[in-house]
Amino acid sequence: MQVKKFEARTMKEALEMVKAELGPDAIILSARDNNRSYGLVGDGSVEITAAVSEETLQRKKFAEARLRDEEKQKFAKSSARSQKDLIEKMVNKHLEKNKAPRAITSQRYIDIDEDPMAHAVQDTRYASEAAQVRVRNAAQRAMSVMQDQLQPARQKTAPTPVLPILTAAPPKAPASVAQATVAKAMESAEMQSLKNEIANLKQVLAHFQSIPQNFVQGHPGADFGLPYDLSFVFEKLIQAGVAPEIAADICEKAQKELPSLKLKNRSLVEGWVARRILETTKTTSAEENRDAKVHVFVGAAGSGKTTALVKMASHLVVRENKKVAILSADTFKVGASDQMRIYAQILNVPFTVIRNATDWYQIMNYMNSVDYILVDYPGLSLRNAEEGMNLKRLMPPASMKARVHLVLSTLAKDQDTTELGRRYSVLDYQDVIFTGLDESVQHGTIYNFMRRFDVPLHSFGIGTRVPEDFEFATKERVLDLLFKITQANKQEQQVL
Repeated sequence: MQVKKFEARTMKEALEMVKAELGPDAIILSARDNNRSYGLVGDGSVEITAAVSEETLQRKKFAEARLRDEEKQKFAKSSARSQKDLIEKMVNKHLEKNKAPRAITSQRYIDIDEDPMAHAVQDTRYASEAAQVRVRNAAQRAMSVMQDQLQPARQKTAPTPVLPILTAAPPKAPASVAQATVAKAMESAEMQSLKNEIANLKQVLAHFQSIPQNFVQGHPGADFGLPYDLSFVFEKLIQAGVAPEIAADICEKAQKELPSLKLKNRSLVEGWVARRILETTKTTSAEENRDAKVHVFVGAAGSGKTTALVKMASHLVVRENKKVAILSADTFKVGASDQMRIYAQILNVPFTVIRNATDWYQIMNYMNSVDYILVDYPGLSLRNAEEGMNLKRLMPPASMKARVHLVLSTLAKDQDTTELGRRYSVLDYQDVIFTGLDESVQHGTIYNFMRRFDVPLHSFGIGTRVPEDFEFATKERVLDLLFKITQANKQEQQVL
């Protein structure tokens, strides 16, 4: 799917750009008015985010390639409905022209590639049914033989009818006895053979019933009751690192809100899911960042707290020309406060160490001389309640209205980030910062944490450069990380 942003002075111009670039079937994901000036003249602008499937875009390019220059100009100026009808007409004409005759076959029509394991189950089912038929036939044959054996006995016990005296033929006792003996032996051998066959078939059936019948896996999302039409987008979210239950929740919403016929349109489903991700993603606003004067950075060791603090301090000093003070409450790790002191000297900003809660009352006297105060706290796992209480005692007083940022790494497992979020909930953090985006290939952990704890995303650390590799979180950035939109566009440009 192609997702692009278009910026123009008016909404009409932006829509014309979308139609010219992506075609009449493009889906509008979002539209907003930009407060910043457009170009050099200082006018306002409109920004539209649109998406279109690869197949639809190729159909548009195919139709445009077969038009003359004059026809292309008329095509560009025509309405979206006219463009759509012309594209459909040209594509259908090309398909009918190159359509090869199909041979009539007696085999059933297959919509999708069949799973070889499904054939295995079907063959096994047929083998089971055949075995049952064989048992049934063998049992019938055995009953028939037993009835034939019992028939002579019934004739012996029946009353002998009175017959007229006739001239009897000479007795042939030896031949009759021999035939009866041979017949009885044959019947006994046949009975024994049938018994053995029935016993063998019973063993086959017992063995088949002992084999688990769920060895064939369904399509992705089948365990959550999702239809096959949504399996592709469910699998795409899982590959991006989104938790299965969260991906299933998104697909269930799509199944409820989209008609069943539209679920077969992959581009439409993918566009709906992209819009759903944008709607459910929460980020901190610029007003919330400006209103908070004290920013506290907490998190486990190795999560990148110190780097995130330095990047944010550099951003405020270099790009926004703000007065910043850096504080360190990390007295547990050897050299942690000395390292932060060096960073403060490089930025030429005030620095001090917080050793106990009473130090905050002295710092409150200097708050009016700075715009922001950034505090680095020790990296603790909070395995027990005592660590949490000690960390909570060093927190700023409630009157300072500090904003607590929980810093997590995208390299951590999804389960580990969830556990850290639960442990650090005793500090009442307001948002979360994710670092190491450049080192991770799956970024679904970001969306999972935001959905599970219902906290907004503050900012991202995307590299080692200061302050270039620091950016405030946006909804579009989260969507880009999950769908790899920017990465796909870069690969296409390299190919071209």
